Amino acid sequence: MTQPFMDESELAKMKELLELAKITEQQAQELANFTLAIDHKYEKRLAKLKLDKKLKPSSIE
Repeated sequence: MTQPFMDESELAKMKELLELAKITEQQAQELANFTLAIDHKYEKRLAKLKLDKKLKPSSIE
């Protein structure tokens, strides 16, 4: 009879690692989405500030 590739404890550890990897991947995706949302808000605010600056009448001193 041949030996199994992994025993039960090794298989359990591999399953746990796979689950942790899935959770890590999900959290990384959530962080990326959050970062993109912040970046979008920043770019929008920056564009508004630039527009406001252009529309503001320049004062002559």
